[in-house]
Amino acid sequence: MYNFYQSKLRKDIQHEIYCKPMFTVELFGKEYFGSIKEKKIWPFTTRRYQIMGIELPEDTEYVKKELANLSKKLNGKWFFFQLGIINDIVTFENSRHKCNEFKEDMKAFRLGLQKRLQLDYQIIPAFRENMPTAGIVYDTTKSNEELLKDMNESCRKRIKKSIAGGMQYRIIDKKDYEIFFSKRQKTADTKGFNTISILQYEWLLKYIEKGKWMLIGAFLDGEMIAWTICLFDEKFMYCPYGFFDRRFSNIGVQHFLKFKLFSRARENGFTIVDTGGWAPTGFDKHPLASVSTFKESLGGSKSELYGSYDIVLNKYLYWVFKLYYNFLHK
Repeated sequence: MYNFYQSKLRKDIQHEIYCKPMFTVELFGKEYFGSIKEKKIWPFTTRRYQIMGIELPEDTEYVKKELANLSKKLNGKWFFFQLGIINDIVTFENSRHKCNEFKEDMKAFRLGLQKRLQLDYQIIPAFRENMPTAGIVYDTTKSNEELLKDMNESCRKRIKKSIAGGMQYRIIDKKDYEIFFSKRQKTADTKGFNTISILQYEWLLKYIEKGKWMLIGAFLDGEMIAWTICLFDEKFMYCPYGFFDRRFSNIGVQHFLKFKLFSRARENGFTIVDTGGWAPTGFDKHPLASVSTFKESLGGSKSELYGSYDIVLNKYLYWVFKLYYNFLHK
């Protein structure tokens, strides 16, 4: 399985776009890179140390020993340390119908897993998911007919409606870069989610101009109504940022653009497209639940991952920081 979270692509994104300080840790016989997120709270600066994409070995005693050594090494320096565990619980095709019993079973299994990991390794579910608990990828070696067959009926209808309505797509050039950011920012403000700053966006553009990249957009009557940024890593394509104009949601602009993206990826030799992390199955109140519903309608395969966990080194400081963080994000 491709481990995006420990890939050179993600390391570049963290270092060159987000400008996060980086560090390395040896764990379970492997060297992992991590990032440091700094947050200024009045006169104090807090630092969160995170390593995403860690794979836990099957040997429970070995894992206990390694995590205990890591905690001992870090104790006194940091008050908590976050691990993104990429172990796969189950992978399934979204085109297959998921009954309510399946969703309930997945939720019960995940809650049981969290209790077991907490009991065995003294790690607790992170109060902020920096590595998603589920991922959806699309196999772009499939033909357009096969891709459409994997999508649900509503999705197929929207794509056909967009094509019939004269929607087009093309590669974006530099003259439209500023338009993308302003529309992306407007979408973020409307939906209430965070997005990259203008400075980070400028760093992103500088980064993608160094190597392989692709920006594609959907247009109607000459107006850009959706756009996505694609970054490449060999045969893998990652799409971290995009937007669509909510005024045109009734004609399926986002469904159309993703379908064209999959086709374009295949034409350029890419085998897998990853559009980001999504909500775990069975958690209908998860912040990404509605987005997951849309992504699942496009087909693809969904992997349920262990997710993000915290190693708490100072319970008092951890509690204060968690309280402060939750207060800010209400």
